Amino acid sequence: MLRSFMDLAEHITRVLTPHLGATTADSAARHLLAKHGIGEGPVPPDKRGLLRETLRQGLVAFVGADRAAELAARCLEPLGG
Repeated sequence: MLRSFMDLAEHITRVLTPHLGATTADSAARHLLAKHGIGEGPVPPDKRGLLRETLRQGLVAFVGADRAAELAARCLEPLGG
């Protein structure tokens, strides 16, 4: 269970690091959460879909469409989707 914004940012970074490198993955995770106004506290269910779609779109150029969808879902697994 995620306890904070940092937990989610770190989880996303861990998922993306093998594909983007540690620095880019960390920057992308923090930027994504800031862009969608995700801070401390629970992530509203309506923002989960937006986060997933933004991740998916951003990853397509790096890993292809199928893998992008898979990675975006893995990034948000701790949120239940």
